Amino acid sequence: MHCTTLSIVFATLTACLQAQQGAQWTQDFAAAKAQAKAENKHLLLDFTGSDWCSWCVRLDKEVFAQEAFQTGAPKDFVLVKLDYPRDESLVTDAVRAQNEELQQHYQVRGFPTILLTDPEGRPYAQSGYEAGGPTKYLAMLAGHKKKGDAFLAAMGRAEAKRGVERATALDEALQTIDEEVVSAYHLDTMAEIVALDADGKASLKAKYEPKVEELGLRRDLNREAKALTAAIGPHMESGEADKALAHLETVIKAPKSKIQHQLALFFKGMVLMDATQDAKAAVEALEAAKALLPKSPLVGRIDQVLPEIRKQIEDDAK
Repeated sequence: MHCTTLSIVFATLTACLQAQQGAQWTQDFAAAKAQAKAENKHLLLDFTGSDWCSWCVRLDKEVFAQEAFQTGAPKDFVLVKLDYPRDESLVTDAVRAQNEELQQHYQVRGFPTILLTDPEGRPYAQSGYEAGGPTKYLAMLAGHKKKGDAFLAAMGRAEAKRGVERATALDEALQTIDEEVVSAYHLDTMAEIVALDADGKASLKAKYEPKVEELGLRRDLNREAKALTAAIGPHMESGEADKALAHLETVIKAPKSKIQHQLALFFKGMVLMDATQDAKAAVEALEAAKALLPKSPLVGRIDQVLPEIRKQIEDDAK
């Protein structure tokens, strides 16, 4: 009886500890930011697909579920799990809506994506699955956090500044983190620097303006592509290419922006090839799309597609 009682006590204690460890992760982003500010910590955001992403499952098992991580990571980070499961019962409607908004905000397209951010949610490092277990992972986090501390301190110094002095301070903050992180997550800060150095006398406008234009186009392209795909996708799935083309023609006649216009022309070319095999009309639409915004990120894709269609025209002429 004594052994049985001890076994029950031990099992209960283990379950309790596991529940406490699991509770170290929160799904509430706003609450996590508030906690990080109150406790002077940073955020670790885990964008995951818990019931379908094999690399996410491995990261959970090999790192996040290990005692060393569960003991060490919360000393410096508030842990936030942002789950995108196929089983919708695993998250509430409120959490699902929050996660979709955060995925769009941070432009996350692959899983797992791990973002390390300051308490305001501004990223300073990114990662994914890392082999080697919790000790190696914690060492990686510690190295990144040094950059995060420097970034946060620099952003704090920028708060009290105005005009070109603020632009210079923001530039110094961005220099504390990797360029790929700056490009991926700090478009708004770069745009602010360009605006503050409007006359270019601090040489910051010339430094950031080309990147702001490129990344701004890419962000707009992704947003408009998602909207157009949602609009014409159901028609294409139902075999109603004529309705898809009619919607695209409406956009082409009265576009909200050049990037939307370019996308509508691109989609028109693709739909024509898919549904009607009208290669000449498809080429005409794609060439018009390319000419409209030659520096758009979409041009690379157009240049890949055009030779294939032109070859089909040549083959058909033989």
